Amino acid sequence: MFTSWNGIRIIRLVLGGAGVFQGISTYNNILTAVGVLLLIQGIFNAGCCGTACAPAPRNNVSSQKPMEEIQFEEIK
Repeated sequence: MFTSWNGIRIIRLVLGGAGVFQGISTYNNILTAVGVLLLIQGIFNAGCCGTACAPAPRNNVSSQKPMEEIQFEEIK
């Protein structure tokens, strides 16, 4: 749940927190609901369509197979 922190995820958390705070202080239910939605997306790293918009996990270079050398033949 708390892996792969990136800029978008932090922005969602900050905007969600600000939206919830502002919505509660001004008694605006719609703003509070949008803020809660952004907080949930930031906490669980879920994008707008579930996890389809979440960033892809990083590939570990050491776990990949070494590349085989390709031999080329010159044709005249």
